Amino acid sequence: PAEAAPAAAAKATAKAKATAKGAVVRTGEKQAADPAETHIQRHLEQQRARRKYRSKRLQYQFLFKAGAFLVMLFVVLVTKQVQAWYDAYKARQNGTLTDGGDAPGKMPWEKKEGEL
Repeated sequence: PAEAAPAAAAKATAKAKATAKGAVVRTGEKQAADPAETHIQRHLEQQRARRKYRSKRLQYQFLFKAGAFLVMLFVVLVTKQVQAWYDAYKARQNGTLTDGGDAPGKMPWEKKEGEL
């Protein structure tokens, strides 16, 4: 009990210091505000909610567009690789090898001699 008294005194001085600096100290009790003040507070809350909603919508819109771009990029790159593979496959199946040998040609992604 004797130790609790200095702690309570420290809290009281902290509130007094905060008030002396000009900070608003709120207590647990509600203050009765006039109707104009409540109207202004409600309007400010709605404004904050609109701003937050708009910000989130822009964030999700950006994420969606970035995701769509990455998907389309993936589709284009895969299509190009499949076309390159198919062209090489058709050239090998054609039977018109220029060197006259029976060795199949290399695929475009296979390493050429001298490459790492």
